[in-house]
Amino acid sequence: MLQSLELDGNRLKGTIPPELCYLRSLFELFLDGNDLSGHIPRCIDNMTSLRYLYLGFNQLTSVIPLSLWKLTNLLEVDFSSNSLSGSFSSMIEKMKVLRILILSRNQLSDDIPKTISGLKYLTNLSLAINRLQGSIPVSFGEMVSLEFLDLSDNNLSGEIPKSIEVLHYLKYLNLSFNKLQGEIPTRGPFLNFSAASFMSNNALCGATLLREK
Repeated sequence: MLQSLELDGNRLKGTIPPELCYLRSLFELFLDGNDLSGHIPRCIDNMTSLRYLYLGFNQLTSVIPLSLWKLTNLLEVDFSSNSLSGSFSSMIEKMKVLRILILSRNQLSDDIPKTISGLKYLTNLSLAINRLQGSIPVSFGEMVSLEFLDLSDNNLSGEIPKSIEVLHYLKYLNLSFNKLQGEIPTRGPFLNFSAASFMSNNALCGATLLREK
């Protein structure tokens, strides 16, 4: 019974074969670092044993299928450095045990859904270098396990929610190259962040902007 498929770092081309969806016992799928193109198979929700899914550094296009968010036992997902587009689904809240979510360097657009706060065990979230807009949800303050948060290089606007001050495990924050405004929070993890975390947000203010590492 196949539980792990590791084909990362090769020169695989073409689309991801939908036949993979029949591997219901698969625990780990590593296809990152190839030249795969096309879309993520919609039948992926058949892979109910999957815990680790790495498809980063390929040439995947289209949207993230809604069926992905039905895999509620996933622990780690990395789709970084592709050309995935479309909205960020509010169904993300179903991923109750997810620990790592890396969607950086794609073309995702629209708002970050408030329902992302349902990811209570998430430690690493990277949405950098996309086309996300709207404000940073106040509900981010409910993601109590966050250690790494990168929202840089998007079109986010509004104020940095003070709710993030309660994220006591947060060690890395990058909100640079957005359109944020207002005063930078000063409590909790913000005591340890320097101006490097907030670069190129011309309407932000606060003493943190004078702090260099």
